[in-house]
Amino acid sequence: MNTRHVSLTTVALALAVLVSPLAEAQSTLIDLEVGYQWVSVDGNEDMYRTLINQDDGVVLRDFSLNFTDPDGASVADSIRIDAAGFGANPAGSLRFNMGKGTSYRLRLSYYQFENFSALPAFANPLLDDGVIPGQHLWNRDRHVIDAELQLLPDRTVTPVLGYRWNRYSCPRQTTYFVGQDEFRLDSDLEETEQEIYGGILFATTRWSGSLLQGWRSFEGTEQAGLTPGAGAGNNLQPVLGTDVTLTDLARSVETEADTPVTTASVRGRLGEAVRLTASYVQADYDSDTSASELLSGSLVSFRLSRFFSGLDQSIASRTESPSWRGEARVEIDLSQEVRLDVGYEARERELEGWALISSLYLDTLNFSGADPRDISTLIETTNGYEREDEIASARLNLRGVGPFVFWAEGALRSSDLDLSEDVAQIVTPGSQEGEFNREVDMIGVGAAVLAGGARLSFDLLTENADEIVVRTDYSDRLRMRGRVDWALSKWLRLLATGERITSENGSAGVGYNADTDHVAVDLEITPTDNLGLRLAYDNYDTDSSVLIRMPQDFSTEASKHSETGQLLEGAFRWRVAPFDLDLGYSEFENTGSFGFDMRRSFARLGIDFNDRVGGALEFENNEYTEDLQQLADFDADRFGVYIRWRR
Repeated sequence: MNTRHVSLTTVALALAVLVSPLAEAQSTLIDLEVGYQWVSVDGNEDMYRTLINQDDGVVLRDFSLNFTDPDGASVADSIRIDAAGFGANPAGSLRFNMGKGTSYRLRLSYYQFENFSALPAFANPLLDDGVIPGQHLWNRDRHVIDAELQLLPDRTVTPVLGYRWNRYSCPRQTTYFVGQDEFRLDSDLEETEQEIYGGILFATTRWSGSLLQGWRSFEGTEQAGLTPGAGAGNNLQPVLGTDVTLTDLARSVETEADTPVTTASVRGRLGEAVRLTASYVQADYDSDTSASELLSGSLVSFRLSRFFSGLDQSIASRTESPSWRGEARVEIDLSQEVRLDVGYEARERELEGWALISSLYLDTLNFSGADPRDISTLIETTNGYEREDEIASARLNLRGVGPFVFWAEGALRSSDLDLSEDVAQIVTPGSQEGEFNREVDMIGVGAAVLAGGARLSFDLLTENADEIVVRTDYSDRLRMRGRVDWALSKWLRLLATGERITSENGSAGVGYNADTDHVAVDLEITPTDNLGLRLAYDNYDTDSSVLIRMPQDFSTEASKHSETGQLLEGAFRWRVAPFDLDLGYSEFENTGSFGFDMRRSFARLGIDFNDRVGGALEFENNEYTEDLQQLADFDADRFGVYIRWRR
């Protein structure tokens, strides 16, 4: 199992080039840990890759270099390099920072991620026959580059120039419904987003902020074809006496988008007792998509009431989505004991889409087997929505009443929505499109008491809405939360949290209810600087139900979902020169609509051979089981050997 695409050798060479001019400088500090790991998986390897995704091979566990030159004789008086995770790891990062006094400051980052998904039970019509994985899976690589240059940093005005590059590439398998059957497809996806931005940062004794203008571009392509051997489809039964099959399929989709983005922010003091924070963001998304599809086989169309042997289809579409968001907050010290926070936020987003779909059905026959012809259809559709939100809020904090702290807050959120039918299929019964207004009032109160080394707090938040727009909107929502933070001594600390959230919407035809209970306890014991123990427990219980309409007879039925998750964690750390020992165990069990259990055990033993060189041994076990689908279970071990070097 070797899935990595950026080798550790490449990263090591890049680091060597960066480090070599600085290696002999007395002001250079280097810390390096690199090793090799072995992974053994017993069970479903695809599920292991979906959840863990470690691999055999060399791993760069950690690298850091810190160079300083107080005299400023070189091109830079400070350089910092940090890298970790490259090699047999699903994620790697490299960060490079350098600068020279008040002349310039450069930041460069690179990130690599590999995500894999092959859930056995997801969209898998052959699961009952023991066929895994499912028919929807992907192996996605993501690479990110982020660079920013500041000129004259820490001055009143600092020019800024930046660049971001983000790419997804992904072979995947999916399914496609056509001709009254579902067929498996193989596809390759590649998406690239780039942004260049420039502007200024400014700072005075009272005010600071930024003004940036960016330009984003997006390009995406996907090529898909029929999976070899999948021409019979998922439904092996004849449709109207005809075996539905595909001989071949080819699909191509291309998307291009441009988005200018303007951002501005300011923060500062209007006086000794008044502080202001404000920001504004505006973006104007504009995209064009073209798609073509050519397929042939023995197929059925109920919409045309015909059999057909081929389809040649093309799609041209355009999407525009301008949006903006502005907010401001004022903090006022009415006295040493009383502070008032007042905020206002407004945002607006529009989405308008247009598509022209041209379809040519080849060699069609009516259901009686006569009237052969080619049929062409042309469909033009336009839809969209517009949403405006305004939020006004205020919070009053009162301190200095003995050991007590009190606060009260309130907010009013108003939403105006204009929906068209094609994008509003889940709105409340009565209308599938039109104009809607929804206002939500929020009131919250809370108190805390400071007694010795303990802080006990409790807060209550209620929300009430006058209208619902979508079926999962709540009309009433209540949240109660309590928290204890107790430092019993210098070496013992207890954190405990309890929370309950209820949401409901009893409107006719909706019947939405959701309840969540959350309890968490965290205990830290550190009798010495070299010895530490941590124990944690977390329980999350949620139940929800909503009325849904059954497609076969349009009757209503309650859809219920229930989950109870329990997390247990323990960690132990011991330092006695030249040894260091770390032990850890965690178990998460989920019961309810989807039951599974995941356990992790971890051990690491390190030893310092001298002041510069050390080593470490690691062992990790991950075990995953599902209540209903044992086909997803796995038990995986990872062994690692590492060398540490410091200078």
